Amino acid sequence: MNLGRPREFDIDRTLESATRQFWAVGYEATSLQDLLRVMRLSKSSLYQTFGNKQQLFIQCLDHYRKSMVVQLEEKLAANNSAKGFLREFLEDIVAEAQQKTGRKGCLLVNTANELSQRIPEVQLAVAEGAGAVLKVFHRAMELAVEQGDIASSACLESLVNFYFSGASGLRTMVKAGVDKRELEPVVALIMDSIK
Repeated sequence: MNLGRPREFDIDRTLESATRQFWAVGYEATSLQDLLRVMRLSKSSLYQTFGNKQQLFIQCLDHYRKSMVVQLEEKLAANNSAKGFLREFLEDIVAEAQQKTGRKGCLLVNTANELSQRIPEVQLAVAEGAGAVLKVFHRAMELAVEQGDIASSACLESLVNFYFSGASGLRTMVKAGVDKRELEPVVALIMDSIK
């Protein structure tokens, strides 16, 4: 039985390279040649391992979601204050506004704005990604209630959605080039609303 040639590349590392490419310029602006270059693969290896461009992109969205959730969960676990974790997340977004170049925003938000309404499979991947991130924020707010930093859990769902919308809006504003000094009061307003 011929098992074929073994893979000579690290799938996770290769997927990370493709994710960074899509994240930097978007789905439409990323060509097959761009992907082959950053992934350091032949066309046949790319198709055999990941499928076509759209299938690869959906795998990249899944990879991004998993990585982001792990990072968020680690930061939440390391922070003594759940509300402090929520503030730091927004402050990290705003900190990106200091960069002269490379303001990438969030791959999920970027994708939602670029094409999720046109491709159902992508829309589903974005919704799954947003749902996974929302769960982390929901847990953070539950902890903040337990810690006495949020008065009541009665409208927690709405509060989580409000926070996520604010964070997504901040990411879009950063990517659009809005100055950090204009965004800092927005962070304060979002956090003041979480009581």
